[in-house]
Amino acid sequence: MSPLAFMQGMRAAHARLDAYAQNPYPVSSGETPTGGVCASCGYFTMARLPTIRADVTRYFGAKPLWLTEYGYQTNPPDKAFGVSWAKQAQYLIQSYAIARKNPRIDMFLWFLVRDEPNVAAGWQSGLSTATGRHKPAWNAFLAVPRG
Repeated sequence: MSPLAFMQGMRAAHARLDAYAQNPYPVSSGETPTGGVCASCGYFTMARLPTIRADVTRYFGAKPLWLTEYGYQTNPPDKAFGVSWAKQAQYLIQSYAIARKNPRIDMFLWFLVRDEPNVAAGWQSGLSTATGRHKPAWNAFLAVPRG
């Protein structure tokens, strides 16, 4: 179900929200936080944040947005969906900058700190590898402005 259809269903059910939470993961390794292959699709991705923010406002008012999981898997180890380690760090910096510029985003969480050990069944968006080796995203995350 698309986020828009989900919001319409929630509105039809008279849902009342304190905040709207979503996981704006990219749908492919070719998508960036600002655009790419899914900039106009029906999924809620970081690249579509302005549209989603407008939809939330239309159906629920100017509610805070909580981006409760976000990340880019890396290659290595994920050859199917991963981006390079350098791109992961670059996209982390870009995505946090986007979130900080939007006063309605109260929460933005990177998923994970450490890659899961099972590449086939796990998630590989960690700031470090499953063995603890820091990726460039580790230092990028530490450099993200806080507060």
